[in-house]
Amino acid sequence: MFKINDMATIKQMDIVAKEISKDIIEEIYKQCDWQIGQFLPESSEGTEINEAHSYLMRLVGRHIANKLDVTTNKYYDE
Repeated sequence: MFKINDMATIKQMDIVAKEISKDIIEEIYKQCDWQIGQFLPESSEGTEINEAHSYLMRLVGRHIANKLDVTTNKYYDE
């Protein structure tokens, strides 16, 4: 089992993880931008597109969490 006994190492890993997550979220955003049109009528505008895009991003996030065996809690905030 992987163990970290040094708080400085844990903090550094957290900083790196946050940066990686920013990059990954940007990529998910781009992929969702590219894909969302197939689910909406051509006449879709503003709010409808934004809501569908947000839903698709959250759905992708849930699938990622499930694949990583991560239990998510929307009320947990670091």
